[in-house]
Amino acid sequence: MHNPEVSANYRGMALMTIAMACYVVNDTFVKLSTHSVPAGQVLALRGMGATLIISAIALRSVRREDWAIVWRPIVALRCGLEITTATFSVAALSLAPLGLVTAVTMMAPLMVGVSVVAMGWEPFRRRRVAALLSGFAGVLLVIGPVAGGEVGWGAALSVLCAASLAARDLVTRHLPQEISSAAMALLATASVTLAGFAMGLTEDWRPLSGLEVGLLLAAAVFTALGNYALIAGCRGVDLSVVTPFRYTNILWALLLGYLVWEEVPGAIAIAGICLIAVSGIASMRAGRS
Repeated sequence: MHNPEVSANYRGMALMTIAMACYVVNDTFVKLSTHSVPAGQVLALRGMGATLIISAIALRSVRREDWAIVWRPIVALRCGLEITTATFSVAALSLAPLGLVTAVTMMAPLMVGVSVVAMGWEPFRRRRVAALLSGFAGVLLVIGPVAGGEVGWGAALSVLCAASLAARDLVTRHLPQEISSAAMALLATASVTLAGFAMGLTEDWRPLSGLEVGLLLAAAVFTALGNYALIAGCRGVDLSVVTPFRYTNILWALLLGYLVWEEVPGAIAIAGICLIAVSGIASMRAGRS
């Protein structure tokens, strides 16, 4: 017998997995381009492509009323956090392996979990706190062997990216219900693009090769696809079933890191990555029980 709820959850799981794959492919193209292209130029040019793609889709569904509330301070804060998240991410990818950056940025759900309990938004549960602490221990296992040097700085920037991402998600919870997801996605993407051009005032931009242009255009496409797959995957589903599939991005990152750069994490780092994923999923389960 056909169960619509079960079908919706399977669709959500598939879309969440696709969204995470798109984000990791985007990170791969960004990492390939940051070896020769300044961070601001990457953000600006990737953002231009992504903004055009999102505009083509969003402007058909965004209502005129949506634009009347974009000047609210909370919307500006959300856009500002989108900028810091993107900036820290690009900077981290230029210094550290893809798998390490992806694993450390998955601290964000753990940080959100700690924040909502600390602020009293959700009740204190011992099992959840234990899972959160285990997740942070996993992050220490991942970044411990790379302390110092360029990779160490990349890990530190990944932690800042995770903190910014967690703050962004907390702010998103309090966005006005009247503003559509499409309008917010367009505003956030355009904000990052403008920030990239602003960074360019302090950088030495240069003409790009055909390969570099192709890498940034591909990153723009996968960023836009990831955003829409994520939004679609979270609608009309049981989030406790679908959300754990966010952690598939670690698997995608390890796979692409190996295929593109032959990156193979050490045994301690792999143990830490597994601990982060298991703890994150356990935390979500405990938070909803």
